[in-house]
Amino acid sequence: MISLFKKRKVRSLEDYFDIFQKIPMEIAVFDLSGKFIFINNYYFTNGIQPKEFLQKDEEYYFYRLQIDPAAMNLRRKYFERALKSGQLTRFTEKLYFTEKNRTFYYKRIFLPLLDSKNKKVIAVVLFGNNLTHLVLSQKELKYLAYHDRLTGLRNRDAFYEQLNQVVKEAARVRDMLSAILFIDLDNFKFINDTLGHDYGDNVLREAARRMVRLLRKSDQVFRLGGDEFTVLLRSIKKDVDAGLVAEKLVKALSEPYEIKDQVITSISPSIGISLIPNDGLKTEDLVKSADIAMYEVKNEGKAGYKFFAQQMTERSLKRLQIVNELKEVIEAQSFDEQFTMHYQPILASNGKVNNFKIIGVEALIRWKNPRLGNVSPAEFIPIAEESHLINYFNKWIIDRTLGDFNEISKFHNNGLYLSINVSPLGLKSEDFARSLQNALLENHLNPRNIQLEITETSLMDEGTSIHKNISALVGMGVELAIDDFGTGYASLNYLQNIPAQTIKIDRSYISKINSDVKNKDMIRAILAMGKSLNKNMVAEGVETSEHLEFLRQNDCKQFQGYLFSKPIDVDSLIDIFSKHNMEITLP
Repeated sequence: MISLFKKRKVRSLEDYFDIFQKIPMEIAVFDLSGKFIFINNYYFTNGIQPKEFLQKDEEYYFYRLQIDPAAMNLRRKYFERALKSGQLTRFTEKLYFTEKNRTFYYKRIFLPLLDSKNKKVIAVVLFGNNLTHLVLSQKELKYLAYHDRLTGLRNRDAFYEQLNQVVKEAARVRDMLSAILFIDLDNFKFINDTLGHDYGDNVLREAARRMVRLLRKSDQVFRLGGDEFTVLLRSIKKDVDAGLVAEKLVKALSEPYEIKDQVITSISPSIGISLIPNDGLKTEDLVKSADIAMYEVKNEGKAGYKFFAQQMTERSLKRLQIVNELKEVIEAQSFDEQFTMHYQPILASNGKVNNFKIIGVEALIRWKNPRLGNVSPAEFIPIAEESHLINYFNKWIIDRTLGDFNEISKFHNNGLYLSINVSPLGLKSEDFARSLQNALLENHLNPRNIQLEITETSLMDEGTSIHKNISALVGMGVELAIDDFGTGYASLNYLQNIPAQTIKIDRSYISKINSDVKNKDMIRAILAMGKSLNKNMVAEGVETSEHLEFLRQNDCKQFQGYLFSKPIDVDSLIDIFSKHNMEITLP
């Protein structure tokens, strides 16, 4: 269409006005001074009559339609360019209509019209298309590409884009200091598993709101996914400033969350901090460093923050090495070559002074690796669980411990029980109960002599597989114990309803008996609660006579710890049974 006007010789402008009137797009014609000499009916869609603007200039047009005059200079600039060059000129403009409080976007073309000899410009035509819907849809797509739908925060892609900019600035500007805060919400999975994803989503939204309210406008919050967030602190004066912000975030994110009919108090943040450029100028390394520091907080009890330090990388590399060694064992099926089972006696008072009867043994795995040496269970078991490798060990542990127990059974009566630790991942395996039942049959063992130690959070998990396994285990006669009680979130209501006969008080409480008065009160309360619920109460980690005396004074009757015996191999256990009649006498 435009080529038609450019090639055709103009006899009279009026010859084209009829054509312009029929073309379904916004068209206006200006004289050389910039005044309207023609406007078609598509130019206005709000009832304004085009004839009102004839012989008026753009200034009147902007005034009459209440358009922000800031865009007027741009239109004049391209009008002058088209007039001077005699060439078609394209441009895009955005017009803010103050009355509507909206911005509209237009694609515009100024086309000079020449006289019959194509030598002289006699008028300028303005063609226009409203691009508002297209522009807004593109903006929405860009918004969705860089924002998290659930929280409204910017997402992972936006984080790395902004981080790249900060790193480039830090490399260019001397003494510029910025920080990455890597934030993970403690115990969030527990909320999803027990209350449902709707509650979890609301916790994430509220956490996002708290962070945005707390931070400066120049700081940015991102949701990487799940319960992981990052914060970019731009241009801080000192590294301690990042710590102060992290401290405020720990406090704000640890406050109770009131979601619908629930008050959630178990959420807190673990925050790792890396500094730019102090910890490097590579984006991946900086994020990894902050992530490593965050895991250090997790390992030390959660609900806090830490700055990255080089020794953390060494621990992270050790963790990776452990994962690789565990995978190698699994692939080679070399469990027997590296792993052994030790057994720690569980005792009960038998009425004699300082004499205790062994009523059970807890199976504890030990690992001696040819490259790493002796690796503590406290170190490799959490790593195996986090890496989802623990299930590969379950069958070997059960087979080995049941085989050992079958051998031990020759030296005691049927009163002894074997206690085996089971990870939450193990309970989620659909065939766990069936596999255990088959192993019991193969070893000719009574299920009632087997106890499985399960964490509080395992019993509170709403997963179907876990509940099916627990029902099946209870149905076949296997007993359950709540392990490490006091470190989870089990309420009295849960304890009344879960099918566990035994509660094992976590060793962290026992170790503080002599140093913490409040801790003593907590132990008394746990023992009283267990008694009221008719549960067997076992105190773990009993190491001194003072521990034992306090526990006995508060009616605790079952004990486990180094005061009586460290974990020992199966031969040493059999030796105790054969020589001491399943009894241990303290000095």
